[in-house]
Amino acid sequence: MLSGFSHVMLYAHDVARAAKWYGDVLGFKTVALYGPHYGILRHDGMNFGLHLHPTRDGDASNVGHGPLVYFAADDLDRTVAELRGKGVAVEDPRSESGSPRFCSFTDSEGNLMGLTARASH
Repeated sequence: MLSGFSHVMLYAHDVARAAKWYGDVLGFKTVALYGPHYGILRHDGMNFGLHLHPTRDGDASNVGHGPLVYFAADDLDRTVAELRGKGVAVEDPRSESGSPRFCSFTDSEGNLMGLTARASH
């Protein structure tokens, strides 16, 4: 089912400002910055990926409530089917702007979790 940890996604009011802060303060490198739409950061010393996502339509309700953990799956469709078979409500997988396919689901406590197709690095 799950084949690894993918990344942590964090909502930000201003993706470019957040990317600069994580670089200047915590030593992350910007891998890709897609305007105000998305940012991919990496900290090689920790082997850690941090993705920055803007708020949607001014909805800041996700900002300041912690990160969203993404797990990776070698076969996303099979993993979604297995989770649904266990009674987990899982979104239909999608892709945005050429990204690997991904979706989200909630755990038993209502925490939102992410699931993404394993991308080759």
